[in-house]
Amino acid sequence: MSLIARHFAKAATRYDEIAQVQPRVAAALAARLGGAPRRILEIGCGTGGLSQHLARLFPQAELVLTDISAEMLAVCEARLGGRGRFLRMDGQAPDAGLGRFELIVSSLAMQWFEDLPASLERLAAMLARCGEMRFATLGAGTFAEWRAVLGEAGGLHDYPEARAFPWRAQIEAEMFVEHHASGRDFLRALKAIGAQTPRAGHRPVPASVMRRALARTANGFDVGYEVLFGSYIKP
Repeated sequence: MSLIARHFAKAATRYDEIAQVQPRVAAALAARLGGAPRRILEIGCGTGGLSQHLARLFPQAELVLTDISAEMLAVCEARLGGRGRFLRMDGQAPDAGLGRFELIVSSLAMQWFEDLPASLERLAAMLARCGEMRFATLGAGTFAEWRAVLGEAGGLHDYPEARAFPWRAQIEAEMFVEHHASGRDFLRALKAIGAQTPRAGHRPVPASVMRRALARTANGFDVGYEVLFGSYIKP
């Protein structure tokens, strides 16, 4: 199991209690969906924040809901009352044997892909003719406030820029703001939802730098999530 999967597995039971921005993003992505797809594939369903919208919007569709964490899938399945097919799968290496889908969706999962262009190409190959992929993923501007406090020692995950997407997707950026009582609370919240995995090859933040950062953010701290909403329609 990858480090990312382990972190999310530990966070599954408390994820919905802690997550603030994630349900807002899922609702915003759901509001962008339309049509009448017969088969829908969700990548990184987590605890079902977007899945519940899919079940409501497309009651007749076949839902195939996937995640790298079995623990997250279990919470999602309980939330949806078993509505759908639940599969443990890494969205970077999707099972082509699942067939074709009119709609492939993902909310705040693609930022964890190691090779975004190749992963998206594999997913696009699973779209039916004129099928659509709709996603929301964190962009490079995410947590700029925390990066500014820590500087190069930040050690946060590197999120993609809009230009990282390989095909002519329509990309729209929107900022979501999350308030925390302090920088320490922000870090605790990241860990509580399993999103603390840093960028590859990072070095631990020096204790002196972290102490200064926590002191500067002790009286309240707002962080921004730059969310890239994208769409791609298969010719």
